[in-house]
Amino acid sequence: MMKLALLPALAALFSAFPAMAEEIGECRFDRDTLSFAGSPLEQAGCLLRKVKLLGEKEAQPLPPVIRTLLEGETAPTATMKEAALAAFPQPYQDYARQYADAAISQTEAGLPARYFVIHDTSDPFYKDAPFPKRLDTDLRVNSFTSYMDGTFAKSPVAHIFLNRVGQIWAGHEFQEGWRATKLESRVVGSAARGRFVHVETVQPRRFLPGATSRGYTQGPKPGFSKAQYRMLAALYVYSSARAGQWLIPGFHATVDAGIPDAHDDPQNFELKAFARELERLVKQPKG
Repeated sequence: MMKLALLPALAALFSAFPAMAEEIGECRFDRDTLSFAGSPLEQAGCLLRKVKLLGEKEAQPLPPVIRTLLEGETAPTATMKEAALAAFPQPYQDYARQYADAAISQTEAGLPARYFVIHDTSDPFYKDAPFPKRLDTDLRVNSFTSYMDGTFAKSPVAHIFLNRVGQIWAGHEFQEGWRATKLESRVVGSAARGRFVHVETVQPRRFLPGATSRGYTQGPKPGFSKAQYRMLAALYVYSSARAGQWLIPGFHATVDAGIPDAHDDPQNFELKAFARELERLVKQPKG
């Protein structure tokens, strides 16, 4: 039996070694800091891996504009913020201007939003039927009704819904802490609310050949319209300006990677197309 006199000495010995922080998922989210592992660039590299069929991830290089913004650890300028606001369609532009100087969401511990998460709606769902020929103007595909009327949930599942026409509907204002990933809602819990902002981009799905389960679906190619990439870039600049720093962008599937039953969106997302639209907004005029 261990002598009681030894217990205080052993306790002191173990306390000299810091406890290992729990890291969650493939991008190693820390419960204490509410951050993924590494520098902003390293985090983006993990969170912007290409999402393929059935949620498979593939590394891809970060576009130069994203590298430049995250390396500098700066924030969007007033000119960039105004360019983003001017790009928004009505009526969302007027709505966004009302809140343009308001702080973005923060966690219960006071940490500000740090991550800009891109989703796809995976809806409408066409089962075995083909996608409409003109996705970008199809009325059913681009309707916001099912996201607004409680079809999917009592409250809208994301801050922003963005259809293929480039129209924007706000489910929650960016000031409101919200959760839209398994990492937030099922693993970390309320402590993570406010650390992420969420954008749902409209993209329909249909079964993979021979499949009968919603876990085996595919999106169209191309996955998103030019208008969606343009508005997504504007939303990224606008929300980053309100956060006072460039948010770290990522995908729903990579945020939840390593968590059971993780989602597989956004499918067929072209990072270079997003970067081209982002570059247009942040390009500084020559003076």
